[in-house]
Amino acid sequence: MPRRQQVEFLSLLGQLIQSGYSINQATNFIQQISRESSWVKNLNLELAKGKNFAFAIKPYLNNSLNFQIGMADRYGNLEKILLQLADFSEKCLKQENKIKQILRYPLVLVFLLIGIAVAVKIFLLPILSSWSNQQRVDFVDEYFWFKVLGVVLMTLLFLFYRWQSFKKMSKLKQLAFYTKIPLFGKTLNHLINYQFSLQLLMLTASGLQISQIAKDISKNNSHSVESDFAEKLVEMLEDGHSFSDYFHELSFLDPTINIYFQQGANKELLNRNLKIYSKISYEKFLTSVDRLISLIQPLSFAIVGIGIVLFIISLLMLLILPNLNNQRKKAENTQAEAMVSVIQTQVDLYENDNDDKNVTYSELLSKKYLTEKQIKKAQEFGIKINGSNVSK
Repeated sequence: MPRRQQVEFLSLLGQLIQSGYSINQATNFIQQISRESSWVKNLNLELAKGKNFAFAIKPYLNNSLNFQIGMADRYGNLEKILLQLADFSEKCLKQENKIKQILRYPLVLVFLLIGIAVAVKIFLLPILSSWSNQQRVDFVDEYFWFKVLGVVLMTLLFLFYRWQSFKKMSKLKQLAFYTKIPLFGKTLNHLINYQFSLQLLMLTASGLQISQIAKDISKNNSHSVESDFAEKLVEMLEDGHSFSDYFHELSFLDPTINIYFQQGANKELLNRNLKIYSKISYEKFLTSVDRLISLIQPLSFAIVGIGIVLFIISLLMLLILPNLNNQRKKAENTQAEAMVSVIQTQVDLYENDNDDKNVTYSELLSKKYLTEKQIKKAQEFGIKINGSNVSK
């Protein structure tokens, strides 16, 4: 089921539960008012057969939601967790919609910029070129685009290799990598600690030991991040490590949560601390997301602005460089003509002094009619001596 539909279902379910409906009553009501009620009808049929909600809803939700609902059904208050999931999912969807809305205008500007660039390339540049009646300047060599294509292909192959290596990493290592990404890492860290503390609150409220619950979760094979957390804890406890070592190993977890467990065996105090901490983490997450959203539009407009400036500079270069190139060629021709005149004078002197009609550069150099620097410059200009005549 699409994510938006999952969120809408959980949101409506949460509102109905909050209004006093039971889960079965709420799902029956949703079936009556839903436009796409076929899957809700199937859900109600499964519930009517006596299956619990966590098992019946499983085909329609993602792994993470299924895990949290399953754990709540088994260890905690299912209706309370459904309310929290509905609130959290709805707010996340609103944040995503806000991001899409903010990005809409910069994307329109990007497409306009691309359209202007194409129009200038097709229509304006040929007209300007015909007006100026100047020779086309090649800014790159004939193999330039092959080199660019080679670099792009090598980059894509490298990224593909890194992506395949990244996919083989455990989910916990992937999370550790994500939390180190500039700008976004801190936001993700708040989210991870919020969900981790919330699940610990739910599990500790059941009265069971964390180690017992972790072993149970690790046997579920639910392929969720939560299962990886449990498997890691079981592995470390079996190797003789403590709960504190677990937080040290997973550096993206806030050690404050561990402090709550170290304060003593008062479960009421522990639950209260975890509840307050999860609420604070949730508020920090939402604040961090809002801060990121406020940065998106200025950054995107800045990128578009830089693109516009670079486009204008490239256009000016296309207009100015042909003139500069012609001026450079004229200057070179002037220098070459002056050099031809100098060399011709020296050749004439050499002929008068030595009565030799077959002059070479080596002879002019050996007898100091020309310096090595003058000869090198003449060769750069392509000036040749044919007998007693000097030409370019």
